[in-house]
Amino acid sequence: MSNEMWVVVQLDSEPLAFPATMIKEVVPWQPLHPVPSEAIGVMGLVSLRGETLAVIDLLEMTGYGVMENPSFMLVLDFSESRIGFAVTKVEGVQYFDVDNMDTNMAGGYIQGTFEKEDRLYQLINPGALEQLVSQHTDIGALLPDG
Repeated sequence: MSNEMWVVVQLDSEPLAFPATMIKEVVPWQPLHPVPSEAIGVMGLVSLRGETLAVIDLLEMTGYGVMENPSFMLVLDFSESRIGFAVTKVEGVQYFDVDNMDTNMAGGYIQGTFEKEDRLYQLINPGALEQLVSQHTDIGALLPDG
């Protein structure tokens, strides 16, 4: 049994789980600085403790809609950058036995699904999510020092 800690959030109404190891912090939503970019899903830039981050709307980037009223931002550490992701709600921490996850619906940035207490959680694949973001935008080009 391989129980791993995941942070469960909602982009709209469906639970999405990020590996806890890739989350730097969760912060309340803040006003963004617009960025002149045609990149799909880039909402703007935010400054957190002296670091400028691009903020992404994953729903828009993947063509599933637009995040209307984000309440929180997940700050995620990728291998090449740190990025903010808009989320509607942060549910908290859950433990999933990833050895028993269902990979039938895996694809894109979803590593697999896990059913727990009559809810279906989609588990994020960090590498695939980073690749998705890099396909849609050059984060470095958006940042002032990039």
